[in-house]
Amino acid sequence: MPDLGHGERRGEQNGSAPQMREVSETALAAVLDVDWEQRMGSIVSDDTWFGQDCYVTAEEDLRHHGFDPVKMEIGTTCLVTFGSDLFRRVDETVPHVVTEFEWPYATTPLRVCTTHSGKRFALHFPSYGGSRIANSLEQLAACGVRHVIGLGMGGTPQDTIEIGDTVLLEGAIRGDGVSRYYSPVEFPAVADLDLTARLHAHLAAANLRHHVGLSFGTDALYREEENLVRHLKELEVLSIDLESSAFLTVGRRLGLKCSWIGVVSDRLNQSKHEGNIHSEYIMDNLLRLSDHIIQVIDADL
Repeated sequence: MPDLGHGERRGEQNGSAPQMREVSETALAAVLDVDWEQRMGSIVSDDTWFGQDCYVTAEEDLRHHGFDPVKMEIGTTCLVTFGSDLFRRVDETVPHVVTEFEWPYATTPLRVCTTHSGKRFALHFPSYGGSRIANSLEQLAACGVRHVIGLGMGGTPQDTIEIGDTVLLEGAIRGDGVSRYYSPVEFPAVADLDLTARLHAHLAAANLRHHVGLSFGTDALYREEENLVRHLKELEVLSIDLESSAFLTVGRRLGLKCSWIGVVSDRLNQSKHEGNIHSEYIMDNLLRLSDHIIQVIDADL
């Protein structure tokens, strides 16, 4: 907007103050006349997220592949690994339940497993990206799952957090795209309080160094640029990942109790990128975390 204040002073010197004041009021009125809903991206301006009368549902899709979600007892708790190698490594360490069915989606494998005491739970890899995670949560909900614990990794913008530390999320900033189809932009991505408290208590009892706070969930791994990271650091965001905002928003919208826990794999700052997301050290920490999660499932879920 032009500096109308200076213009008014010049107008006063030329004897035209009323005319300049009229211009100022007209410009202000033009700004205020912009549609409020359009400027705010408000809850009332978009009904995409209502989700009524959808043409395809998870239940119908499962049945199309010969899988009846009502009859398949996969348990009410699912450990979701946000990595294919992590899924394979955890899958090798836990006992399996012999079932008469096979999960119909080869690229997003699911195993029915048991804890040491015999409690049944599902182990699942939803593939990568928010849209695949949303699809998996829909399918898990259709199969009767009620608790979902996500295990992943993320980079930190904070200098005070060490690579290899554990992060337990209270919630996430919604930088993904798919969650906008499930709830309006004002709806927060929040972890289930009770489930997160159980995980926190277990980690504390095990004296495992961990941080509790917020993440930033994004769909664009190669667009984590300097300006964004600087803002997230100022907001004291603990980590940046590719799952949390879609996972927590969609899960809550579907009535699932979700919690995200993970390992800091790398550090993002203004001068350089530290760490390696593919290191064996990070994988070892993730596998130790999976043991803790399964203990929580065994004791509390």
